[in-house]
Amino acid sequence: MKLVKKLLEISQKETLQQMAHGATDVGKERSDNEDYFIINREKQLFIVADGMGGHNAGDVASKNATHIAEEYLNLDLINDIRGDNRKIRETVIKSVLHAHLKILEMADKNSEYQGMGCTIVAALIMGNSLHLCHVGDARAYVCNEKGMVLLTRDHSFVMDMVQKGKLTMEEARLSPMKNKLHQAIGASKTINPDYKHYILKNDDKILLCSDGLWDMMSDDQIYTVLKQNKPAKKICDSLIKMANNAGGHDNITAVVVQHIESDESPPPPTIEEENIPEKTGEYSFKFDDVPDPEPIKSDQEPV
Repeated sequence: MKLVKKLLEISQKETLQQMAHGATDVGKERSDNEDYFIINREKQLFIVADGMGGHNAGDVASKNATHIAEEYLNLDLINDIRGDNRKIRETVIKSVLHAHLKILEMADKNSEYQGMGCTIVAALIMGNSLHLCHVGDARAYVCNEKGMVLLTRDHSFVMDMVQKGKLTMEEARLSPMKNKLHQAIGASKTINPDYKHYILKNDDKILLCSDGLWDMMSDDQIYTVLKQNKPAKKICDSLIKMANNAGGHDNITAVVVQHIESDESPPPPTIEEENIPEKTGEYSFKFDDVPDPEPIKSDQEPV
């Protein structure tokens, strides 16, 4: 019986490894990789962060922000909030806000870190519910046989233009203004993370990525790779290879998760919860003594 149990545990571990994989690459033009990601299968927590080129210690910001958010969402806390969508929402947002404050503290204590920042996207899966929180232009997509949808909205000036109908998504991707952001972890004194709750179906694929990926590939190209019936590792490797072949102007990171439908049904939302706007300004930290930050460049000037 012990042998059977051990073999079953090994089989389940291998299946989990097939279902989730992450990869990062320095790209063709950078000497350092300032992207960072975490996959925590036990928590079903996945995070991608992109240190901001041109700012001090972008790699320090992305690595620390990722670990701080991951540590905040400990297993006891995750189990405590399970089944309560309002608490899940608040907790996921607070994990990102907590990371932001810690990065600011690090910068205050060390002059070498002043101005460091990163974008971030965090995904927590509970049963068939995907809980997303992001700041900046790190993205989350969901793909299935019907197509692919972008679940995050970049905190950028060109995305504002898209929302107003003045640019298409492809025009925004090619715009010289694409790297101007409203906010980022550490680099903005005030941040306003966005939250999204999405119900997953069996075989849905989730992609978390830095702008080094989506900047080099159109959504159609990403979907062509993501929809393939291949292990997550091969999909990640293909995405990074294609982004490099397209120029590899920046660091490239991709985390792919294939969802297996759970028997755990998400709780129905309460009336109050349904009325909570997707924009979550109520959870923002406000620094009244600091003026609004100037637009941030998340990257070097486009080539």
